[in-house]
Amino acid sequence: MMRRSLLIVCCLAMGACAPVMTNTSLSSGNRVELERRAEIRMQLATAYYSEGQYATALSELDQALQIGERKADVLGLRGLVLMQLGDAEAASKNLQQALQIEPDNPNLLNNMGWFLCETGQTERSLPLFERAIASKANQSPAKAMMNAGRCSMKLGRRTQAEDYFRRALQADPEQIGAHSSLGKLAFEAHDLKRAKRHLLLVIASGRAMPEDFSIAMAIERQLGDKLGEESIARQWRKRFPDALVSGKSSLGLTDE
Repeated sequence: MMRRSLLIVCCLAMGACAPVMTNTSLSSGNRVELERRAEIRMQLATAYYSEGQYATALSELDQALQIGERKADVLGLRGLVLMQLGDAEAASKNLQQALQIEPDNPNLLNNMGWFLCETGQTERSLPLFERAIASKANQSPAKAMMNAGRCSMKLGRRTQAEDYFRRALQADPEQIGAHSSLGKLAFEAHDLKRAKRHLLLVIASGRAMPEDFSIAMAIERQLGDKLGEESIARQWRKRFPDALVSGKSSLGLTDE
């Protein structure tokens, strides 16, 4: 992974006779410029990753590795990209390399924890999430709390999961995913009023997913609130027109 800078590669490709410089001999100005370019590549890769364009993200990360010196964050994201591309072995290698460079980086701990959780090693993921949460350098601990909650759910530890989701809300009151998860847990525990409170907040945020609408409708139905059920259905139809076909039919709703 540790390659020469692009300046060296270009010189070799062109057969240039100028003295070859490694990253260690770069002037301060050149070093700053290379890091700036690497940071741009990292930002682009992050954007492509969030949009599901994993192959393009990987290409940007490979270029960032070539020209920059801040390798840990690049390797960490590269591990997540490779995981999405189905290369678990390479993903694990990149994530481990990142943690070897910065073993206490909360983002890297969170990423490795998520990788373990998603690859059937859920029990091993929780200590990493806890380390990420406890890190004083962690500016967004709610992310690790949410991941820990989701992985606790996979282990069937509902009480533990609920605690993580509540902590996530305390750390970040705008964490809509926590409300969604708490609503689902409350619904499954037959605490309809508490479930409704959480899910109405999710729907009001404009970020509700089909499952949120489905559970919210089921709650209104069990509470016997026909008007509330139809209101949820209309909001669902507005946000996901195609997804509501069966729900609309079962309610006897018609387009207005």
